[in-house]
Amino acid sequence: MRIALSAGDLRFRSAWLDLPLTRWELLSPSWEARRAFLESQGQLEAYQKDAFWVWARDFLTLQGLVYFSPESWEPYRRAGYSPIGLVGAGPTIEEAHDRLRRYVEAFEEAFRKAQANQPLTSQDLQQWMEKAAGGAVHLRQASGEGVHPVPGLPPVEIPAALDQLFSEMESQLRSGVSPIWVAGWVHHAFTQIRPYTEANARAAFLLSQYVLWRAGLPGLHLRPTQRGAYYAALRAADEGHLNSWADLLLEGLQQAVLYALSWGRVPLPSYEESLEAFHRRFAAWRARHDRDRSQRIMTNRYTVFDYLEELLRQTATELEEKLQVEEGKGTRALVAKAYPDSPYYYQFTADIVEYARKYGYYFNRGLPRGWFKLKFSLSANKKYQLVFPLHHVGHDDATLAVGALLHFLEPLKYQQKRVRGRRRSRKEKSVYLFAPLPLSLGPIVFSIEKDVPAVRGLLRSYMQEALRQALSELANEIY
Repeated sequence: MRIALSAGDLRFRSAWLDLPLTRWELLSPSWEARRAFLESQGQLEAYQKDAFWVWARDFLTLQGLVYFSPESWEPYRRAGYSPIGLVGAGPTIEEAHDRLRRYVEAFEEAFRKAQANQPLTSQDLQQWMEKAAGGAVHLRQASGEGVHPVPGLPPVEIPAALDQLFSEMESQLRSGVSPIWVAGWVHHAFTQIRPYTEANARAAFLLSQYVLWRAGLPGLHLRPTQRGAYYAALRAADEGHLNSWADLLLEGLQQAVLYALSWGRVPLPSYEESLEAFHRRFAAWRARHDRDRSQRIMTNRYTVFDYLEELLRQTATELEEKLQVEEGKGTRALVAKAYPDSPYYYQFTADIVEYARKYGYYFNRGLPRGWFKLKFSLSANKKYQLVFPLHHVGHDDATLAVGALLHFLEPLKYQQKRVRGRRRSRKEKSVYLFAPLPLSLGPIVFSIEKDVPAVRGLLRSYMQEALRQALSELANEIY
C-alpha cells in the first residue's frame, strides 16, 4: 500500500471527475421513487433500520469479524434483532450480536448527523468508532502498529492529516462534486492515513456512508463475497488506478437500491393489521395507475430489448469473422431471443429465481420479461449458450435488470421432439438439458421510467464482460 507522506497528499484528485456516473444516473430514478413510496406508506424508518443491520452485517462479515448463517437472519429480524431469535452465528451468538449491534448504533449516529447536514470532525468519527468498539479507540503511536500492521501515515502527522481530510471533504461537498466520488475518495484516503490501531476499514466505511446519506443517497451495500474485490480495488487506488474502486462504489450503490426495492416489512401480528396494510397498499397501487406512464415504460422496455438484440447480432458476426468459420467447420455463434410477447418468454424463469437469490434481490414475476442467448456450437457434442435474461426487480414496475447465465447444452439421448416436415414426414429434433457453468457476474439494473438511450453503452460494457468470462470458461472446456 502506498504511504501518504504528508497531509498535502490528501487533496481530492481531479482524476475522480473524469469517471463516468452513467450507471448511477440510470438507476437513481428508481431510488427516488422507492424512497418516496416508502415515506408515503410510513415505512421509511422501518426500511432504514433493516438496511443498517444488513449493511453492517455484511461489512463485518466481509472483514471476517462475524458470521451469520443464511437461515438465521429472518428469525433474528422478526425477533427485533434480539439475540433470543439468533442461531447459527459466530464467533458465538453473543459476540456476533454484540459486535453487530454496536456497529449499527454507530450507523445510526452517522445517519442522524448526515440528515441534519452537519459537518463532520475527527472527534465525531472517533466517538462513533468507540461506540462500535465498545471501548476506547486509540490513534497509532508508532509506524506499523496495529492488529494487522501495514504502512500508513507517520503517527506524528495523523492529527493534522485528519483535520485536512475532513476540511477537504467538506470543501468538495460544497463545491458540487458528486458525493459518490467524494465518498470514494475519503474512504480510500482514510485507509491510507490508517489513523487507528484497529478498525480503520470499518471507520472508512462509516465515513463514506455519512457522505452518501448526507446527499440523500441510499449508502453502500458491500456483500461478503466482494472481500477480494474490495481490497484489490483499494490497492489499485493506492497506485493511482481508480477504475476498479469506482466500479465497486457504483456496484455497492446498486446493491443498496436493490435492497430498498426488494425490502418488505416484517409480517404483522394480527389479521386486522395485515388486512389494513394490504388495503392501503392496494389503494395506493390503484391510485398510481397512469395509462401514459404505463405506455412509456412499455415502449422503453422494448427499446432496451432492441438495443440488446442489435448488440448481440453485431457481436455474433464479429466472433464468426475472428474465428474464420468455414462451411461445416469451426465455431458458430447464433442469436436466439424471446421478447415479452413471445410464447417462450418464461423459459429461464427457474434460472432467474436462483440468480436473484444469489445476488440478493426480489424477482418480480408479475411483470413482462424475456431473454436473449448467444449459442456457441463447437462440435456436435460441444454446444453452449450465454443467456441474458431481462426481468423486472423489486416491488417496482419501472426497474429492469439484465443478468448473465452460461450453460452447457447436454443432449438427452433418449428424448427427442417430433417435428412435422413440409412433406408430412416427421423429423426428429434433439432435446437439451441446460447444465449451468460458472459465471460470476451480477446484474446491471436501471430505470426505464424515462428515455433510455444511455442504456445502450451500459449494455455494451456488460455484454462484453459477460462474453469475456464466458469465453474464458469455454476455453477450459476445450481439450
